[in-house]
Amino acid sequence: MPPLNIPPELKRIKPFIQRAEELDRDKSPESRVVAYYCRQWAVQSGIPLSSSSPAAKACLGELLGQLEGEKQAMSVFNRAESKQICRGFADKIFDKANMVDRAGAADKSTARTFYAAATFFEILQQFDDETSDAEVTKEEEERRVYAKWKATEILKAIREGRKPAPGAYGEDMNEDKTIDMEVEEGGAQGGGGGAEVGDAGSPGADEEDEAEATPFVPPSAPATGFAPSSAPPRAP
Repeated sequence: MPPLNIPPELKRIKPFIQRAEELDRDKSPESRVVAYYCRQWAVQSGIPLSSSSPAAKACLGELLGQLEGEKQAMSVFNRAESKQICRGFADKIFDKANMVDRAGAADKSTARTFYAAATFFEILQQFDDETSDAEVTKEEEERRVYAKWKATEILKAIREGRKPAPGAYGEDMNEDKTIDMEVEEGGAQGGGGGAEVGDAGSPGADEEDEAEATPFVPPSAPATGFAPSSAPPRAP
């Protein structure tokens, strides 16, 4: 299907549509499922933004048509199975970037892979309900925040002519650490230093534009980036 024309009012959903369209080029069943839920999350996120815009309503209508075309194929998976596929995919992309970063070999491709991972973790929110495991939901949000922050830090270092530092800020790479920050509305706090992180969903404009300009390539090949700044969260 041709790329979707996204009006300015729906800029918020652009990363989800971009990831879905990139995954459309990968013919694996896993990518097809994740692409579907990227589009579904885009619709859910876009509805509150479209009330006064005919162009936005038309865009969401086209998205709904695409979802309807895939609905029967997706019906072979129940909700729990679909969530498992999407979570496994998000973990795979995150781990790919994290492994390169911790080996001290992070570059723009690594940043873009972290950015894509953050997007895939965000779409998991559509599966959350009163039966969701709070600890699992917390871990997913922590990984999303960390991936966005890490992508920004890598791009910032490259722009400043520095070698990106592996791992999280102040982390001893010889120690096995886990994310232990508390995610709060509008930001997060590092579990160690208590330094506040700004809204993880509000990247610098340069980083966001750069991340969107370069396509993410599904796991069968290379990969995509993004982020906040200020004090960093702890690493996974």
